[in-house]
Amino acid sequence: MLKALFLAELLAILFSASVVCAQEGAYEKGLQAYLKKDYSAAVKYLKEYVAAKPDAKGYYLLGYASYESKRRSGNKHGRKDFWGDTETAKYFREAYRIDPDFSPRTIFRK
Repeated sequence: MLKALFLAELLAILFSASVVCAQEGAYEKGLQAYLKKDYSAAVKYLKEYVAAKPDAKGYYLLGYASYESKRRSGNKHGRKDFWGDTETAKYFREAYRIDPDFSPRTIFRK
C-alpha cells in the first residue's frame, strides 16, 4: 500500500514537471517566433501558453504578436485593434489585470 502511494506521488510529480516544461516550451517558441517576425506562429504558441499558465508576460507578448500579425496582414484598422475594444486590446488589459506593476522589460529577461 505504501509503495503504491509513493509510486502515485512520484508519477504526479513527474507529470507536473512535464506540464510545466511544456508550458515554458510554448512560451519560448512564441518568443522565438515573435523575434523572427513570424507573428502568426507567435500568436499560436502564446495562446497555448496563456491557456495553461495565465501570466502578464505571456498576455503582453501575445498582444503585440496579435497586433503585428493583424497589421502585417493588411488590416487597415491596426491602430483600432491595438487601442480599441478588440481581441488584441484584451490581451494587454489582461496582462495589467494580472500584474498592475508589469513592465514589458521583463519579457526579454531570463
